[in-house]
Amino acid sequence: MPLKVIIVDDEKYAISELKYLLTRYSDFKICGEATDAGGCLMLVAEYKPDVVFLDIELQDKNGVEVAKSIKKISSDTHIVFATAYSHYAVDAFEVQAFDYILKPFEDQRIIDTINRINNYIKPKGLPEVITVWKNDRMVVLSPKDIVYCSILDEKTVIKSIKGEFTTNLTLSSLENKLQDFMFMRTHKSYLVNLKYIKEIIPWFNHTYLLVMNGYEKDEVPVSRTYIKKFKSIMKID
Repeated sequence: MPLKVIIVDDEKYAISELKYLLTRYSDFKICGEATDAGGCLMLVAEYKPDVVFLDIELQDKNGVEVAKSIKKISSDTHIVFATAYSHYAVDAFEVQAFDYILKPFEDQRIIDTINRINNYIKPKGLPEVITVWKNDRMVVLSPKDIVYCSILDEKTVIKSIKGEFTTNLTLSSLENKLQDFMFMRTHKSYLVNLKYIKEIIPWFNHTYLLVMNGYEKDEVPVSRTYIKKFKSIMKID
């Protein structure tokens, strides 16, 4: 189930940038956007979000004070301050901010925050599943049944022991959702389940091709970007 998110910033372009990064690297549900404290608190009261990404210097009110008001409305909501000002960090953590990220936003910093959020707020007691598409029907897959994922013709393709499917999730989002299930990015366009590797074939420029159980005719690359981490995990000297 996607986590509910609200973005609050008095600069529209900052909202757009953060919204783009969050939807690119996660499957968060953006419930609303606000440019001032009043709009923020109305959205919090309506949606009871899991996370609010909050600028710390709004035009009408200081973000730290807004965070206190958010907590009064929804005590379970987590605050991530997203701001250009580093000197408020101490104040932010005094109101138990979950994280404090600085503008301009960097992709990896946003990914790290997303991963922390997912690991901390992940719903308890719910089965881990990935909902995928087969023609015009949705199919529910267990992560353990997925062999590998790839990008093909600008679509995210999932190959599993139950067949081949597509998903609307990006590869980065899948990587985040599957991080606890022995998956590894081996290429910008490939994410593999290490349990299904059948053979590792040395390739040019000190790279590898992987043969995956059930999809032996496919060529799954390990690019130079990921080769060091891959060799370490697979105990290759």
